[in-house]
Amino acid sequence: MARQAGFTLIEALIALALLAFGLMGVAAMQLTSLHSAVAGFQSSQASLAAIDAQERAWSRLSRRQSCRRIDMTALESDWQTQWFDGPHAPLEQATGSLRRAFMESGCELTVSIVTKARDSDRADERFDYVFILPTLGEG
Repeated sequence: MARQAGFTLIEALIALALLAFGLMGVAAMQLTSLHSAVAGFQSSQASLAAIDAQERAWSRLSRRQSCRRIDMTALESDWQTQWFDGPHAPLEQATGSLRRAFMESGCELTVSIVTKARDSDRADERFDYVFILPTLGEG
């Protein structure tokens, strides 16, 4: 009987199974990478939204001359409309709020943004950004 040269069907099936297993690992790694990219993008958008809230507060401070006289309801409403409301808002799946605490030298404002987790096994992420506005004049 002549000796057979080349691969047998079983060897080819084993090689194919190993290749399929390796490709599933690569696909899982790509999926994890995509989730991380989305989370990073959401975090960047939350950071931009917080800085926008700060810029809006500084703009109102320049007109009111006192952080105590800034209408926080109007400020928060305008900010939320821009970032969270509507189908094309950058953070439509998130929520945001502004809080003010009075201090001797000014006001401490806290911007809180909660982004929704895309996976059921992950918790929503909270992003807090704190800044202080001075009290320029009380008169």
